[in-house]
Amino acid sequence: MKSKQNIKILLKTVIDCLNDNQPCILPTDTYYALSVKASSSIAVKNLFNIKKRDFKKPVPILISSLDDISKYCDTSSKVIQSLSKRFWPGPLTIVLPLLGGIPQEINNNSGYIGVRVPDHSFTIELINLLGEPITGTSANISNIPPTKNINEIIDVFRNQVCTYVDIPCGKETLSSTVIKIDNENGIDILREGPIGLDEIYKEVAQ
Repeated sequence: MKSKQNIKILLKTVIDCLNDNQPCILPTDTYYALSVKASSSIAVKNLFNIKKRDFKKPVPILISSLDDISKYCDTSSKVIQSLSKRFWPGPLTIVLPLLGGIPQEINNNSGYIGVRVPDHSFTIELINLLGEPITGTSANISNIPPTKNINEIIDVFRNQVCTYVDIPCGKETLSSTVIKIDNENGIDILREGPIGLDEIYKEVAQ
């Protein structure tokens, strides 16, 4: 277990890397994330390259609260407020209509962005200190299953990553549930995960 002083030093190291447009490996409640500053077009392009991800496939972003994306998305609807209050922090990614302000590489200029508040104290503290969202795509090569073994991740990315945060991920054994909310507050399920569909519909129905 790392001391508070070690955590403080590690947070500064990661922030320096992110501000230098470099990728980092960060723990979340599901799997490790390959993270860069979401506002940096240069960093996002590099992320797609080292992950070998198709540029047509969007990547989600991690935030510390719904307020973090108020300038990117309209978060005023009752559905969004209700779901975020009930399931965040936690393994639910919500894909929302995008107003703007995010590099088009993140979402293939689709008009939508996936957002999530991870249930992991280190990463939430990091986002708060950084003052802006980071990418939350899993730390793996595209089409290869993610892992919670940091040594396996180091073997894959090696010196392509600025810093590896060797702090355990949370207890979840599945990638996050992903839902999409359109401008009329309609909900589509894009990926099933730890949070069941019945739980989501029950919350929205209240």
